[in-house]
Amino acid sequence: MPLYVSPAAETHATRIASIHMAAFGTNVMLLAQFPTSAVRQSLQTCIATKALADIRDPNIAVLVVQEDGHRDEDGDKADKVIAFAKWSFPVQEGERYEEAPWQWPGGTNFEVLEQWSREVEGAKERVMGRAGCYRLTFMATDPAYERRGAASLLIQWGLRHCLSENTPAYLESTVAAGPLYEKHGFTSAGKISMDVEAEDGELITYEELSFVFRPIEQGPGVDAD
Repeated sequence: MPLYVSPAAETHATRIASIHMAAFGTNVMLLAQFPTSAVRQSLQTCIATKALADIRDPNIAVLVVQEDGHRDEDGDKADKVIAFAKWSFPVQEGERYEEAPWQWPGGTNFEVLEQWSREVEGAKERVMGRAGCYRLTFMATDPAYERRGAASLLIQWGLRHCLSENTPAYLESTVAAGPLYEKHGFTSAGKISMDVEAEDGELITYEELSFVFRPIEQGPGVDAD
């Protein structure tokens, strides 16, 4: 069935949270920040609340990919959300803008959460400085619908804006997803790493990659359509 991208509706917030947890629920950093199943269950509600706030924010594009022609259990047509992305619009130096804050669940490991947040924001500052950019903050696909092109559709939405406005894009990615962004013209801008305690008590180094897309560096062959 064909897939299409559209702006998320407020009614999609719960589904977005469900996809987020299905895609990232076993991520080492998420498990370190939200260390019990009860906390992670509450986290899903917090994600839905934040998604709703982001959908209402004119400086953010929350997008969903839906499967055209999907039928529900009663056989009625009901296009199914299978993936989502959050693209934050450029904020120029001197421009005043404050995104709605997260409301974290009780039991969150704030020491790990805040340290990782500092690492992530520090990486962006080193790469982009204070220049305005599009930022792909979150993107996830329902694992049951992976490898059907949903992620590419969501990436291409942002790249079209970057190319038309000659504005760069920035994101952080898991190591496994890195090749997907490189395929679309992003270049690696460094590693972000932090030691965390795994569920079995072992200390491990968690690592993500930062990527940047600069339209001025792209040739005519960039896959942005």
